[in-house]
Amino acid sequence: MAFPVRSTYRLQLRGSASGSAFTFADAENLLDYLDELGVSHLYLSPILSAVTGSSHGYDVTDPTTVSPELGGAEGLARLSAAARARGMGLTVDIVPNHVGVDQPQQNPWWWDVLQHGRSSDYATYFDIDWDLDQQGRIVLPVLGSDDDVADLTVDGDLVRLGDLALPITPGTGDGSGPEVHDRQHYRLVGWRSGVVGYRRFFSITSLAGLRQEDRAVFDANHAEIARWFREGLVDGICIDHPDGLTDPSGDLAWLRELVGPDAWIVIERS
Repeated sequence: MAFPVRSTYRLQLRGSASGSAFTFADAENLLDYLDELGVSHLYLSPILSAVTGSSHGYDVTDPTTVSPELGGAEGLARLSAAARARGMGLTVDIVPNHVGVDQPQQNPWWWDVLQHGRSSDYATYFDIDWDLDQQGRIVLPVLGSDDDVADLTVDGDLVRLGDLALPITPGTGDGSGPEVHDRQHYRLVGWRSGVVGYRRFFSITSLAGLRQEDRAVFDANHAEIARWFREGLVDGICIDHPDGLTDPSGDLAWLRELVGPDAWIVIERS
């Protein structure tokens, strides 16, 4: 650890699309004030790429990148350097057990699974019940009612209904919206049906659980976090809802390997 922990100050970061931005640059502008208060470490809310306009950052859509809305990797590096110049450090909230799927196009892993089904490289990243549908499709409870399937339209390589956009598997895009829908690796149903084809975070349909007990999934999900510690940008992490993991103790052991012996790990208790 670069500096001893005396006190932390939590900052809730938000991108401009949220309507009230507070970015890495805004945090940097507060450093002198926080230093005068005696703060030793800034405690940042999640900073990985989340749903555009997210006001909290817990709906991560791309765990391999720092949110461009907040200033991206360069903004994080500048904040870290400015903090260290004052003898201060950073700790960051991380979200290991789920990703945001409310806007499928913004989540490359989820989008690929919807487009390619079981043949997707990311199919094993999620707990998907492929047997729930007789044709082996992912059941997505995202419609107002089952009858809304009749209103689906085809827009190039997308199936659309209002703001909802989903991928079309190559070679399956001919015909009406309902006809194309029936050829996809997913089946859309009404959210009131109580049927869902993937493990969620509690009952939140827009958050899909990740199989962190699989080391390949863990490594992919933590690659960017590993870089922060490898490059000395961050001193510690706070783990959001480890109770949602299949093997919390195993995940924590892997995290310790990843961040090294000197970094500090805080566990959120639900």
